[in-house]
Amino acid sequence: MAEGVIARVPKEVKRDIEFFAKQEQTDKSTIIRKLLTSAVRQKRLEYALSEYAARRVSLGKAAELAKMQISDFMEEAANRHIPINYTKEEVRRDFKAVFG
Repeated sequence: MAEGVIARVPKEVKRDIEFFAKQEQTDKSTIIRKLLTSAVRQKRLEYALSEYAARRVSLGKAAELAKMQISDFMEEAANRHIPINYTKEEVRRDFKAVFG
């Protein structure tokens, strides 16, 4: 269920929202929802990568924070040259969780 949020934005951002609404032939609310969804997804990924790189969370927890599959998160980490911190015990635990 959607909930309302009120935010003040700079005039330039408002103009950009109006521009994209016109380009996509849709309303401003739809554009704002798309932009917020994309920005929140990116912010979650950045946060998860930061926590993972600092070794504050495990690979599985980082993927969970990012709301991604572990393999996709690993690919994102690799693309940013963040080493995979994956112990043998974590491999065993994850393998057991997947294959029983």
